[in-house]
Order: sequence, then structure tokens, then C-alpha cells
Amino acid sequence: MILSVRNLRVSAAAVLVLWLFGPTPAPAAEFRAGKLTVAEPWSPPTPPVAAVGVVYLSISNSGPSADRLVAITSPVARKVEIHESRTVQGTIQMRAVASIECQPGVTKIEPGGVHIMLLGLTAPLTAGTRFPLNLQFRDAGALTIEVLVGGAE
Repeated sequence: MILSVRNLRVSAAAVLVLWLFGPTPAPAAEFRAGKLTVAEPWSPPTPPVAAVGVVYLSISNSGPSADRLVAITSPVARKVEIHESRTVQGTIQMRAVASIECQPGVTKIEPGGVHIMLLGLTAPLTAGTRFPLNLQFRDAGALTIEVLVGGAE
């Protein structure tokens, strides 16, 4: 079978989709603020020239009422945004959202849904390393977590 270069082309969008919705990592630490517990924060490694990264985690709210994640910062990126992925007419689209509602129970920030985008990375995210992510909740206040960079075992 002969393959041509034209048959091997992969668009940047396809690579981004595969990277965003890739493998799930091994569990990491838990972090607490008030009635909230942030668990398993992780980020896939990035290529050396990548300007963006992504973070996934879960937030458990053991309180009787909702809280809201309203701001995120990290020293590894110039800007951090909350994004939502949707499939519209067969195309995956991402859009920034202002906050994440954390109802009682578990809120998943995961591939294919709501996720945290790191924009303007200061350096590549390398497997096995960790970096801080500062979360600001409306009611629980500030919480600094440590994100593990890595993929599935």
C-alpha cells in the first residue's frame, strides 16, 4: 500500500481535539476549602512549542448549597480561562464561560465538557512535574492546588 503525504495530513484542530480528550491520569491529591474538596487535578503534557494547556479535576461539595468557582490563576500561564466544549452540528466548539456552578455533590471538569484552559504557557508542561493552580470560590474563598502533569498509567 502506498501512502501519500496528502493522505497523512492532520489538521491542528484534530490534534487539539485528540490532546484535549485524551487519556485519563492516575489519581492525585485532594485539596479542601470549606465544604469543597478538589480531587485528582491533572494536565496532559504539552508539546515543546505549545502555547496552551488544559487542566481537569473534580470538585465535591459536601455542603447544603451551591458554591461557584469564579476565578483561576497560575504562574505557568499568562491567563487561565474556564471553557465549555459542545458538539454543534457535528463540530466540537469551545467557548469561555465566566464561572462554574458547584452544586452539592460532584462537579466534573473533564475532557469533552467543562475544562480549564491555560493560555500563554511560560514553559511546556512536562510529564511527571507539578504546578500550582489558584482557585477562587465565591463562598469557600481561595484555594491553591497542585496539578500533576501526566497521562494514563
